[in-house]
Amino acid sequence: MDDATSSTDAEPSDAAPIEAVLPEAVPAEAVPAARRRPPGSLEEEVLGVLHSSGELSPGEVRDLLPDSGRLSYSAVVTTLTRLHAKGVVTRRRHGRAYLYSAPGDPATLVAWRMNRLLAGQADHRRALTHFIAALSPTDEALVRDLLASAPAQPGGVPLAGGDLQAHGDGGGAGTAPGSEPSR
Repeated sequence: MDDATSSTDAEPSDAAPIEAVLPEAVPAEAVPAARRRPPGSLEEEVLGVLHSSGELSPGEVRDLLPDSGRLSYSAVVTTLTRLHAKGVVTRRRHGRAYLYSAPGDPATLVAWRMNRLLAGQADHRRALTHFIAALSPTDEALVRDLLASAPAQPGGVPLAGGDLQAHGDGGGAGTAPGSEPSR
């Protein structure tokens, strides 16, 4: 009975192991870690390049990115196009192509992301309550000071110079240009 069981359970002798067929194959569990970027990291890298270098073409952005040899030109163009659609970068025609720039500083991008995340939540009160509860005492005091010094105009955010930036004006801190902030 052992002979019958072993012959039916055994693999056919003419089947080659996968390693012999694909000797340089990478295990499936290693592919995401080796080749995939964390979500949003390419956008952050592109914005970092634009913040530090000013107005650039997609090819120039690609050349200045870390590991640019692994990144296709079309991936950079797609990322820049999406950032433009979100209102985070600006672009202008230059011949048949576009030149892109990031009008704000990195803090503007953080504020824009925070607003976008909040807009995706149905219960703003609960989300903001958790956010404030997680702040350090120093940051909580800063938020309180900023709110106390903010003009009474709804939707306004005081900037470093004391100026007011309205949500949705295209500066990157609010929603995309032309859209209404969700409240």
